[in-house]
Amino acid sequence: MFSKYIWLLPLFASICLIYSNEYLNEIKFHFMQKGLHIIDSIYTDLTKESTPISKDDKEQVFTANELKKYTNLKDGLYISILGQVFDVTKGAKLYGPGATYHAFTGRDASLAFITGEFDDKDLTDDISSLSVQQVKTLNDWLQFYNEKYIYKGKLNGRYYNEDGTPTEESHNVQTMLIHAKEKQDEEKHRKKMFPPCNVEWNPNSGTVVWCTKRSGGIERDWIGVPRMLFESPHSQQYRCACVKLDSKEYEETKGALREYAGCPKTSIKCIVKTDDI
Repeated sequence: MFSKYIWLLPLFASICLIYSNEYLNEIKFHFMQKGLHIIDSIYTDLTKESTPISKDDKEQVFTANELKKYTNLKDGLYISILGQVFDVTKGAKLYGPGATYHAFTGRDASLAFITGEFDDKDLTDDISSLSVQQVKTLNDWLQFYNEKYIYKGKLNGRYYNEDGTPTEESHNVQTMLIHAKEKQDEEKHRKKMFPPCNVEWNPNSGTVVWCTKRSGGIERDWIGVPRMLFESPHSQQYRCACVKLDSKEYEETKGALREYAGCPKTSIKCIVKTDDI
C-alpha cells in the first residue's frame, strides 16, 4: 500500500540533504566568523604593541629655560602654578607685556598668587611659608586655570621630575590639601552643630544676637541659645553660636563656650555688651 508513495523517498532525501548542507554551512560560517574575529583581535593587539608612541602623544615637560620663552604674544603667554603649565594667551589683557599680571608669565610664581606681591621674593614656586588653608586657596587657583585656560604640561623642578612624575614636594602639597579638606569638613560639621546667631546692630540698643530655627542659614528642628564659641579654650577669637543645651555636642564643647554677660541662661536673645564684642 506504500508502493505508490515510493517515488517520494528521493524527494524527501533531497530535501534533507539540502537542509543539512545549509546547517553545515551555517556552522562553518559561524566558526569562520569566530576565527576571523580572533585573528583580528590578535592583529589589533600586535599593532598596538608594535606601534611606537609618538612624541606628540606624550605630555610635555618644560624646563625652566623653555618656559621663559613664553612671555610674549608671538610665542605665547604661559604660566605655571604648582608645577602645572597653562597657556593664558587668550587673557593677554591681563598677562601680556605691560599688563597687570605679566610678571607671572614664563615662570612658576605660585607664592605670589597668595601674597599678591610681585617682587623677586614672592615670584617663586616655594610655598613653604603658606598655611594649610592658604595652600587650599592656591589649589583653588589651580582649578580655576584648569577650567578657563589651556593645560600644556608639567614644569620640571620643585613639583615634577623630568619625566613628569610628582616629586616629594608635590606629594607634600597633596597631603596638605587632604588636611585642609578634613579641616573644612570638620568646620562644616561644627557649624551644623553650632549654627551662627542672627546679629543686628542698632545705634540705640547696641548689638543684639538671637537664635531661630534658621539662623546662620542652617535649618533645624531646634532653636538654641546664643553663646560665645571660642576657637579653643585659651583663644581670644570667638563667634556667636546657637547652642542646644541638652545636646551631646554642648556637653563635649563646654570648655570652648561662654555665656554673654547679663543674658539669662535660657534666653534665645541677648543684648551684647561692649566688653563681649
